[in-house]
Amino acid sequence: MVVASKELRHPIKVVCHRTGLTAHAIRVWERRYGLICCKRTDSNRRLYSDEEIERLRLLKELTDCGHRISQISCLCLDELYGLYKKEVIPAPAAAPLPQDLSHDSAEQCLQRCKEAVQVLDTAVISDLLEEARLRYGQRTVLLRIIAPLVNEVGEAWRRGEMRVSHEHLATSVVRDFLALGARNYQLRPNAPELLVTTPIGQIHEVGALLATAAARDLGWRVTYLGPSLPAEEIAACVEIRKARAVALSMVYPSDDPNVPNELTKLRGMMPAHTALLIGGRAAYGYYQALRVPDVRLVNCLADIESALEEISVRGCE
Repeated sequence: MVVASKELRHPIKVVCHRTGLTAHAIRVWERRYGLICCKRTDSNRRLYSDEEIERLRLLKELTDCGHRISQISCLCLDELYGLYKKEVIPAPAAAPLPQDLSHDSAEQCLQRCKEAVQVLDTAVISDLLEEARLRYGQRTVLLRIIAPLVNEVGEAWRRGEMRVSHEHLATSVVRDFLALGARNYQLRPNAPELLVTTPIGQIHEVGALLATAAARDLGWRVTYLGPSLPAEEIAACVEIRKARAVALSMVYPSDDPNVPNELTKLRGMMPAHTALLIGGRAAYGYYQALRVPDVRLVNCLADIESALEEISVRGCE
């Protein structure tokens, strides 16, 4: 069974980015085939759920392969996925996965990924994540598998239940997986720009990588600068790229006295219209120590998505 959220939260431009369909095509399909029941806000904006976006994406892939929309529009999400897996996904040339994933939920996949980290098996982790992406979509994998995997491995390392090699291996696999997925995004010419990095002294970058993937999934053009940059360098990149927002990840250490000063300096060096988002395990403490108000704390990937969607909408007004 394909799992996707039914919460109505995404504007039509996000739907277009994720599916490859034009807004005109979506409206035609809605009118002729009754495909989507979108909700309109008080300001008459159309909102779609992740489930509806996934349905449209599958319909687009299948029609590109020659299926007539009139013949497949009545299929449910699981039926569409079954047809997609049979006709669109190429048969693997390599050996099959060690175990059948066909009935795994996202939570079960997460558990199997943690078990693979314990034995340092990069191949199994990579296969599990790729199969999950095909079954559940990129956003579900980010929110329900990768983000909790990274968090739980980090916590286990701090408690002494895992070695630093486990944490490094998990980070490496996630980095490669997200880099591979980034090749599939096609950007609009006017896509807003986001810079992602970590403040100087913050060398753990996996949170920044997750923020990068989430932003790309929303249609943002992302420049990832790597970890540990001073405020002056980040501000210079904002000017060069004309960025609409900057996202900083802060994981460890959580008590560096220089970080609040760096954040205050960066906020003062950036244009007022450029949003500054901070997140990560250590972000709350640093946020409390800030001397400037115009910084937004994001506690999870869903918060990042909400913040970026708000910034994007403001830019269109």
